[in-house]
Amino acid sequence: MTIYLYGGGPMDWAMDRVTVDGVPLIPQLKPGAVITCHPHQIGEERYSSLALADGTAVDQVTAALDGDPLYGPGAWPLWRGPALAMWISVDGGPRVYVQSHDLIAEIQRAFTTAQGAQAAASAAAAAAAELAGSSSVAGHLAAADPHAQYLNEQRGDARYLRAGDAGTIAPLDEVREKVTFSSMPPAGAKNMREVWVVIDDVPYLMAWDNEGLYPRRRQMRNKLFEHLYVGITAHNGTGRAFMVEQLDLAGNRIPVGGFDTRGRPVTSDQVWSPITSVDPTSTGDYSASTDVGPAPLGARWDTDDTVRLQGRITATAVTAGDALAELPAGFHPLSERLITVPTTTGQAVPCDLLPNGRIVARATVAGPCDLSLDDITYARIIADQETGDWGISTVAIATPGTGSPLTFTYEGVPGRLYLAYLSRSSAADPFTTVVDDEGNTWERVVYCPTSGGVGRRHEVWRCQPVAPFATVAPAFSGAGTAYATLVEVTGHNPATPIDPASAAEHRGNHTAPAPLQITPSGPGRLGIAAVAWSPNGPAQITVPAGWTPLPTHSGGPVIAYMTDLPVELVGAPWTATTGAGSGHSMIAINPA
Repeated sequence: MTIYLYGGGPMDWAMDRVTVDGVPLIPQLKPGAVITCHPHQIGEERYSSLALADGTAVDQVTAALDGDPLYGPGAWPLWRGPALAMWISVDGGPRVYVQSHDLIAEIQRAFTTAQGAQAAASAAAAAAAELAGSSSVAGHLAAADPHAQYLNEQRGDARYLRAGDAGTIAPLDEVREKVTFSSMPPAGAKNMREVWVVIDDVPYLMAWDNEGLYPRRRQMRNKLFEHLYVGITAHNGTGRAFMVEQLDLAGNRIPVGGFDTRGRPVTSDQVWSPITSVDPTSTGDYSASTDVGPAPLGARWDTDDTVRLQGRITATAVTAGDALAELPAGFHPLSERLITVPTTTGQAVPCDLLPNGRIVARATVAGPCDLSLDDITYARIIADQETGDWGISTVAIATPGTGSPLTFTYEGVPGRLYLAYLSRSSAADPFTTVVDDEGNTWERVVYCPTSGGVGRRHEVWRCQPVAPFATVAPAFSGAGTAYATLVEVTGHNPATPIDPASAAEHRGNHTAPAPLQITPSGPGRLGIAAVAWSPNGPAQITVPAGWTPLPTHSGGPVIAYMTDLPVELVGAPWTATTGAGSGHSMIAINPA
């Protein structure tokens, strides 16, 4: 603590030696000299917790300049230091041993305390002698101890300490102090330990461990430059100054963060996970770089839910809409991200990083070239959507396939509205059922085409679960590839969530078919439009103006929403790069 006073005395001057007219070692005042304080005459260690007379925290002191209103040029100003005596150096010169102005007062205080202790000891000795002469204490001490709990130097545990300094004891073979709660203490339980300090005759609680043994420290009044916690590490230390660990499911302690030996935050305890899925749609244009120099393709977690990528992808050329790579499970963003990927040709490629983990190019670049993922970062969080009282988000995307059923993995919440958007590459291949692991009821809202085999099959199923499900499985027949996206909605009317104006319809061989239109039954509806359009995927389909897209698989279906639908005929004019048969749906959700 910086409490002891230095400087400002008749001998406290910063001096230098000069030679004048051949005469050496003439002293000269040195205004502005830097004064440092040290615990030893030699060595690098120094005191940095200093304070000027006005309380300003400093780590060194400056000698007064010419014109200073309080001190002459070169004078040491008043300051406070943490010790009663220190070695002081001026501008890195030889150190001098200086004692604080407060030393005499401290000696007097200690002398007064010692006198009081001596008087108390004399009184206690007299009282003990009187007791020994008028009682059977001596006989009791000489007898065998019938009470094992009576502990002193002659009987019981010799390591027992009544109070004060523990002194030097042998290594312990058991816990000195152990507190076991029979159950978790309530929030209003008393603190385990408390340290009080009296300041200006007023007691203050300065340090305590509360009912859950969480440490608390309060900064002392007028000592705002003091640190509540200090960690001191060796100059060659390798362990962390502050370690945070987490228990895994097996009870193992896993390091997850903290501060290293130099006080820097540890940003990652994770190893790099390899990115093995390059060119997931098998275009033949993309592969992992085989150059020796670049880091291998990989991803890892940093702090704050941030994921970091590294490595390069070699491309014969980059085509808009191509999936360059797919991140391993656990690193997928929870909301769609737009990232920029640099290339060795100097042209950057904007890419969509989708919730299914795929990195999809949004521009065409002539090749050959390498695309660098080095130091690309993104937050793996669900982006807030400005939807008023509505909540809508993509919560799961099933891996497409031809084997029934597909699978969603998501923890469903009872009472929320879940919509399964399903599509097939063949319009004639329907979905037969949708079930979850808790037996909640799923029913089909709309579907198309109702007959025939032209275009793509498109269906919407809904569920308001009573029990919280963990998996959902859409089953289907036929050999066409199945695609599925699960959407979660809040803010709906729980009794009648779906507006009867909802509809689905097949559209013919067009790049800009007439929009499917509905007329909502009232104001404040949430509209959700979707399309399944082969061979166009999300990269080739343009979302209608005024509609906000939701994350989906690169094969579809494509989904978008609009809040507060107008109470009039409203549609979603989708467009695509290639004309083909397509299945469209539009449903309106009734507000709560």
